[in-house]
Amino acid sequence: MAGRESSGHKIQLKAVRTVMLAIAMAIATAASASARSDVMDAVHRWTEAFGRQTFNADVAPCAEDAVVIDDFSPHVWQGSRACSRWFKGFEAWAAKAAVTDAALRLGKIRHLDLDGDFAYLVAPITLTYIKAGKSVEFPGILTMTLHKEKNNWRVSGVAWADP
Repeated sequence: MAGRESSGHKIQLKAVRTVMLAIAMAIATAASASARSDVMDAVHRWTEAFGRQTFNADVAPCAEDAVVIDDFSPHVWQGSRACSRWFKGFEAWAAKAAVTDAALRLGKIRHLDLDGDFAYLVAPITLTYIKAGKSVEFPGILTMTLHKEKNNWRVSGVAWADP
């Protein structure tokens, strides 16, 4: 009889461990989905700040030590207010090229890695604008790194590449 109780007890313990593991996995999946959503919120705030032209007010979620790489001179902006300085550079390029109504449209995410307080994203992106009264779409690839600071995701690096 004692052997049966021991065997039954082992089965119960195994069942409890299985349920606890399933709960832990569900919690981890929910946390991962929440982190992914939080990262994507920061990415969308960044693209929306571009469209609203509010980078100069530092509304965009950029880290203080951010680095921006783009295909117009001087090609790299880093450190304090890098996103704002990059956007001023974009505005200067746009004025010289007679470009208006610029906006960014993010495509389907190709790659998103989350590792604790760090994220890495790759996605197609389209720069749209008006030039000489005509609508222009300029496709590219956005690579972005983000870092979680004080419970907020901040863009720590951005690079644009032609597809």
